[in-house]
Order: sequence, then C-alpha cells, then structure tokens
Amino acid sequence: MISGTILGRGVAGTQGRVTVPYSLVKPDKSVPTLAAIAIESRRWRTTVERYRDLVRAGNLPASVAQRAQFTDEALATAAEMVRLGRRGVIMVQAEDGRVLGFSQYDVIGREGYLHLQATDPDHIPGSPGTGQIRGIGTALVSAVSREMLAAGADTLYVKPLDPQASEFWQARGFAYCGGQMLCVRGRAAIEALKGGCEARPDCPDQGDCLICGLPEDTQAMRVPVGKARVNYA
Repeated sequence: MISGTILGRGVAGTQGRVTVPYSLVKPDKSVPTLAAIAIESRRWRTTVERYRDLVRAGNLPASVAQRAQFTDEALATAAEMVRLGRRGVIMVQAEDGRVLGFSQYDVIGREGYLHLQATDPDHIPGSPGTGQIRGIGTALVSAVSREMLAAGADTLYVKPLDPQASEFWQARGFAYCGGQMLCVRGRAAIEALKGGCEARPDCPDQGDCLICGLPEDTQAMRVPVGKARVNYA
C-alpha cells in the first residue's frame, strides 16, 4: 500500500454499478510506497499488453490500446517523480491497494501546470471487462485545484492528450488559450474546479474534509484535508 498524506476519500462507480471506495494520497518517498507503485506499474503494463493482443485479434479498437499505452508511460513518469522525492503527485488508491489514477503537476510562480493525469487502463473509456470507472478524474481535478490555490497559482494549464481528453477538460471549465494548451484563469475559476468534491467544516480534528464521489456513500469516510497520514508498511 502507498503511504503518505491523505487529502480526502471518495467513492467512484463503474458502468456495472460497482462502487469503489478510494483515498486521494500524496505519496511519500518510502520503501513501501515505491514497492507498491512498482507492483501497480507492472499491473498496468500487463493490461496494456492484453489490450494489444485484443487489438491484433480484432476485438478492441486500436485507440483504446493507445490510450492505455499512454497511461502506462505516464505512471512510470509519476513513479520516478516519487522516487526522486519531488512534490506534485497525487494518487488515487483503492482499499485493496490498486492505483486507480493519478495527477502529476507543478506550480511555477503564479502558474500551475497539470503535466499528466491518467486512469487505471482497466477502467479507461472503451475498456473491456469491468468497464470505465467514473469519478476518479473529477476527484483528481478537485484535489489538484486545492493544491494549486494553496501554492498561490492564479492560472492553471493543461495540454490534452486527444479530442476525448479535451472534451473532459472543457467540460470542467478549461478553454483554449494558445496552441494546444487549455487553461483556466483567475483564482475564482480555479476555485470552481473544486466543485467535483465537497469541502466540509464539520470533520474530526476540526479540519476541513474533502469528500469526493457519491455523497450518500462517503459521509462516514471523512478525513481532514492535509492533516491525516497513513502508513501501511
């Protein structure tokens, strides 16, 4: 399991109506964390290889395999950031230890850059089996927005992978602002991105809580933002 600072908890859902509780974690540079990420990297890579076989057999669109390949490569980059002790990585971890998604970002001056965001290839749009998982991307956008605001950013940039990703970002308030870049400008606009999760003042330890996902399923899963720590070693 990944150890680090818990930013919040939530519940995602699959198209098959399966609920998946998760934690939003800023991973630390510990041996258990690095080992857990390595295990998940191998799992993601195995999924990518399976998708390639399905494409060759004519049972899966090549675009799904290509998107899965991106997620695998992106996770490898995030893993290296964690290994080097760099800040700016948030991971979504299910109760069974699976990494369901992550964001890797940076703040330079008053500009925030969301470099990478990816979801477990088992649950990307068009994936076979358990199907697409919903809520992970929105929770990550909300959590990253909070981190950006705390760091003093007033503009947030992202470069979408493809038209499908562009639709995701534009649906959350991003707009083209030069070349292939999308952005939101102004702290009020970044504040609006937090709408995918709910901040609650009535939490244990008198801290704010970040509750993402289905409200009726997350009331008992509140964790103070930036205060709770977990170590599953």
